[in-house]
Amino acid sequence: MDTLLIIRQNYSNFTTVEKKIADYIFEVGEKMLEKSAQEVASEIGSSSAALVRFSRKLGYDGFSQLKQKLSASYAVHEDDEDYYKEVNDSETPSSIKNKLKVRVNHMVETTNAALSDDEIMAAVALIDEAESIFVFGIGASSMVAQDIFQKFSRIGKQVFFIQDAHLFVSSLSISDRKTIFIGISMKGETKEVIELARVVRGMEIPIIAITSREESTLGQMSDYILHSVSGEDYQMRTAATMSLMAQLYVVDILFYMFVSEHFTESYDKLEKTRDAIKLLEEK
Repeated sequence: MDTLLIIRQNYSNFTTVEKKIADYIFEVGEKMLEKSAQEVASEIGSSSAALVRFSRKLGYDGFSQLKQKLSASYAVHEDDEDYYKEVNDSETPSSIKNKLKVRVNHMVETTNAALSDDEIMAAVALIDEAESIFVFGIGASSMVAQDIFQKFSRIGKQVFFIQDAHLFVSSLSISDRKTIFIGISMKGETKEVIELARVVRGMEIPIIAITSREESTLGQMSDYILHSVSGEDYQMRTAATMSLMAQLYVVDILFYMFVSEHFTESYDKLEKTRDAIKLLEEK
């Protein structure tokens, strides 16, 4: 994974000293690769031990390995030294495309690393057993909920996608079918999703969460967590874009894993829905 984007991704969770180190890396760029830990520590006003701790927090053995990973990042993107920076007011179409390409690749890598195969298979088994699937998300996450509705409905699953929380709970409470709930919230703290999850938990209905934070309120209430990691920590909208793409990517993995486990049946139903849509379009 791209080290500079990893630093960006974790920046808001850094300590004051760690932020100073990160800022120094962004400021001096490749020049840091020529410096020893002692030289960098002196220029930052910190210590070599702090640099080692910072490196290990990112998942590296020490400062030397951090420099090796940074060197690899610079080498890959030597034609665009600002690729890891937020979109600014002087972009070209080429730089925008490159920045988004790098971020999409990073999102896929970070989500793949965080997404547990066991949790995917457990979620697939739960969906297989369920007679009704209730799915909910707010804002951009509602688009992900709609994607779940669209995909799984086409292979014969009964999916309820209701935006009004009161109608959602009403429909859920009178359902006499084996039901599961899929809650979608990137940070796992969306008020409406949490409130519904509490109601669902009180009904002893299994919960699948699509979120980036296992320790979040939604994560703690869920039976299974499908991690969607954007790899972003920016103030502007690229972070929101990557968050949405990460969630949709997780839904695709879940859906295609389900189709793979029930291939013949799913394929037949997809063919039927495709034929029905063709008939509608011909009229």
